Amino acid sequence: MKKITLATLIGLVLTGCGGGGGDDSTAPQPPVETKPQLVMGTIDRIDPVNNEITVNGMPYQVNDVEYANKPLADGIALLQPQMMVELTALTKSNVTVSIEPTMVGIISDITANTFVVNGVTLDYKLDPELAGEWVMVSSLPVVTELGLGYKVLSVIKIEKDDFGNRYELEGRLTNLNEEDQTFKIGASTLVNFSKAANLGEIECDDDRQGIQCLTNADKQWVEVSGEMQGGIFMADEVEIDSDDAEGQEVEIEGIITDINSDKTKFTLNARNQFSINHQTKIEYNDQYVDKSMLAIGSFIEVEALNGVAQEIELDSDDSNVSDLREFEKKGILANITATSFTVNGFKIDIDSQTIVDNNEKLVDLDGFRVEVEGVIIGTRYVAREIEREDD
Repeated sequence: MKKITLATLIGLVLTGCGGGGGDDSTAPQPPVETKPQLVMGTIDRIDPVNNEITVNGMPYQVNDVEYANKPLADGIALLQPQMMVELTALTKSNVTVSIEPTMVGIISDITANTFVVNGVTLDYKLDPELAGEWVMVSSLPVVTELGLGYKVLSVIKIEKDDFGNRYELEGRLTNLNEEDQTFKIGASTLVNFSKAANLGEIECDDDRQGIQCLTNADKQWVEVSGEMQGGIFMADEVEIDSDDAEGQEVEIEGIITDINSDKTKFTLNARNQFSINHQTKIEYNDQYVDKSMLAIGSFIEVEALNGVAQEIELDSDDSNVSDLREFEKKGILANITATSFTVNGFKIDIDSQTIVDNNEKLVDLDGFRVEVEGVIIGTRYVAREIEREDD
């Protein structure tokens, strides 16, 4: 994925001169696009006759198509509706389309309403005949009972030779073990990055290099590519998926994965953070609404400048895809039982998905200051990760 990984539309600078008089040079001039345009979203429609695709409601003429920074000879013929793509263009004509899936790999199992690819179980109904086939999955992050999961947008059967015979997986990095050179994506897939470290194929956007990029990267969104071997993802490339919208006007489509209590800050797609002020306009069903409409799981399109949301549009057809909220608590851990504990007297439940960092046992943290992250299920606060706070 390119370094600008949010669904971005860099601002158009409109220039013109006003004024009166008979001199044509002072007459208003038409808008001029002075910056390149980057857009990320899903394909709504494909028009192969006119070599055109529609993304986020806007039509674009396709110049070429690429995947993993390599051009694809068959171009627009490989595109399908609901694919996640990134467009690079100076105008709406002659855009370069980069295909940006969440996962590429072999379906290893299919049940009535789920399937497994690259060790990740996804909630999505598929034709059982797709078992064993290579597919490209496009999705968005969403909060689930098990933590941060995936809302599948599309599953497309592919010919692996068309896309370089490479497995790909995106998700939130957890459980980094620098000694073993492993981490997990989510709570399921173990990634071994030793080959990527040896080849120098660990990328980040700052001055750090190699394994240093992964230090303090826990819970960041990452992209890995390589090969599945015996249930382990052997990565030969790792990229920290971050954004830098400083000085840019951006347009992003996605799902709110976190929002604070007074709804002045939120996170979109687990990695893009924005603030809301009194000038932010929020629209739902062609009417302006209060920010109280926003919640974790809301499917929105946001226009922002320098990280401040200017306009937010709630999707009327799929306004909320999750009834869950995340929480965070800090304080002294105590009152440990088989099913719960407290932090500063606040009761928090545990279940089979609760993880204690650094392979510690919960009893070892009794009386220590901790940080707990989890999800709210009904009236229950359920821990997903417990970490001893640094002194």
